[in-house]
Amino acid sequence: MALIGNQKFAISRWWLSKAIEIIPSNSDIFSSRNMRDAMKFFIAGSAVIKAINGWLLAAQIIERGSNGLTNFGLSLAKNDPKLYKSSTWWAIHLALAYSDRSEPYNQFFLKLDDLTKDWISLKELTNRIASSIEAAAEQSIESNLDGVRKMFQGDAPLAELGLVEIRRDRNDRETSIRLGSPILSDEIIIHALAKARFAHFKSRESVDFSILIKISGLTHFLCCSKDYLRQQLHRMSQMHQWQAHFSFDNAADLDSITFKELCDPNQTVLMLLQKGQDTWL
Repeated sequence: MALIGNQKFAISRWWLSKAIEIIPSNSDIFSSRNMRDAMKFFIAGSAVIKAINGWLLAAQIIERGSNGLTNFGLSLAKNDPKLYKSSTWWAIHLALAYSDRSEPYNQFFLKLDDLTKDWISLKELTNRIASSIEAAAEQSIESNLDGVRKMFQGDAPLAELGLVEIRRDRNDRETSIRLGSPILSDEIIIHALAKARFAHFKSRESVDFSILIKISGLTHFLCCSKDYLRQQLHRMSQMHQWQAHFSFDNAADLDSITFKELCDPNQTVLMLLQKGQDTWL
């Protein structure tokens, strides 16, 4: 896993929508030779331009060494180019969570408790993340984590999904964080399941539910408990709408998920973007 390279900056809705607008006609806008043009277009300094590029790579909207937008980027451009929908930001969140170059974004969620959702200090969270990312310097982790944290504060778009709660103590000296309680639609859950499948179980037709939870980080990224997710998947598996995506198989001591043909993130992201309900808090 590679660090996100966000230079302490969060990505704004405007910067991201402008990137989606210009990349199809100027795919090398983030190259060093085009830095001056990029600074004018995004109305930002060079450090911010590097951060925007880092977020785009981490969210799999562009790929290093490739021209133009990825299939995911094209889906965003076609369905919500101004990035106003909550489903769009759920898709971006899950793309970041299952990206191979977005550390410490995924660890930001994995190191928070998904059952009791206890508060922990930002310092303790940073220490937990640093201990799991051996290849990165502590200073780099803190810098990248600062940019990630800002994605869930103020008017940042991910803050409005309720994924994370952040507070300051009475003396305004210490920041504490915990997982939030976002609204989870069926389209969000099925896309998260497809992302988890292709990230960790692509060659398998089925997986034990306990293994799915242990390896994929699914409950952390959805900010829900294991029991809640089990109930939702069991309910969805009985609906005709999702039977071509997966089945939930009950056994005496072991539940398992069988993946079907349509449990493919390229398919489920379109369903999320086009049919996902409004989940802004």
